[in-house]
Amino acid sequence: MDGLITGRLTGTPEHRSDRNRRPFMVARMRSEASDGSSVPVNVVAFDTEACERLRCLVEGDAVALRGSFTPKVWIDRQELPHPVLDVVAHQVLASPELQY
Repeated sequence: MDGLITGRLTGTPEHRSDRNRRPFMVARMRSEASDGSSVPVNVVAFDTEACERLRCLVEGDAVALRGSFTPKVWIDRQELPHPVLDVVAHQVLASPELQY
């Protein structure tokens, strides 16, 4: 599923390399749901431009991502289900205008 999502970073994005030393970035963010709750989003970016944009961001920055989404569910210690999204970001949009 492809889409666009906005939210705030919950940590500073991290630069990593795969076993072939190809760079990629990982990040986490929270996105507001329609009912007022927030959904955690796990982000990975392989595209060079998307990685560079993520590299310039820090915790708390507003960001919009375009990419491939995989909805998932995690179960907490009380065995309650919670939604989470995994996103492969193809495009990262971030600027002062995105602050909300």
